[in-house]
Order: sequence, then C-alpha cells, then structure tokens
Amino acid sequence: MRQLGGIRDKELPSRACMLVKSLLELGAREQAALDKVEKLLASMETRFAECFAEAQRLGELDCDLDANRLGRRVQAEVIGLRAFAQRDVDSIAVHALAEDMATSIESLRNNALAH
Repeated sequence: MRQLGGIRDKELPSRACMLVKSLLELGAREQAALDKVEKLLASMETRFAECFAEAQRLGELDCDLDANRLGRRVQAEVIGLRAFAQRDVDSIAVHALAEDMATSIESLRNNALAH
C-alpha cells in the first residue's frame, strides 16, 4: 500500500487502473469485455482474501475477522487511492492516504498479536 502511495511520483499516462477504468466505462454492448474485467477484479479480491486467511492461519490476524471482507476492503482502498491520484492533488496527499491505509492494515496485525 505504501508503494502505491508513490503513484504520483511517476510519469504515467494514467494513474487509474485500466481494469477499473474499463469497469466504469464499458457498457452492456461490451458485455464480453466487462465479464473479463469482472473476472480479473474478482480474482484480485480473492488473492487479497487468501493473504488475510493465511495471516489468520499463521496466528498473525484475529480469526474472528472476515478474510473475504478484508480482501474486498483492500481492493476498494487500492481502487480508491488510484482514482484519488487521478485528481489534481499533490504527491504528499497521496502518500499520506497510502500511509493511513497501510497503518490501518497493520493495526489488524497488531491487535491479533496483543491478545
């Protein structure tokens, strides 16, 4: 998440993810492409959830937390950060948001280790 905070530091034609742009722009006429985008995003969400489930298995994360919900949350945060970076904001603001998000994720781990 912290590395993603540096997205404005790079010269890119777009800071938004092509998958997200496609999700938002494709209409019903492009259903086949939209289905592919949805499948790729769902796969990413699943991978995030698997990482949280593995952390639970290792005792690094409270097992009472919903790994799937956390996976969705991280994906939404990544999408949101990338969209925010598209705005006319300075790099410091993007870095700060990424730091807040990373700290929030880390606090899940710290809470599990405190018990």
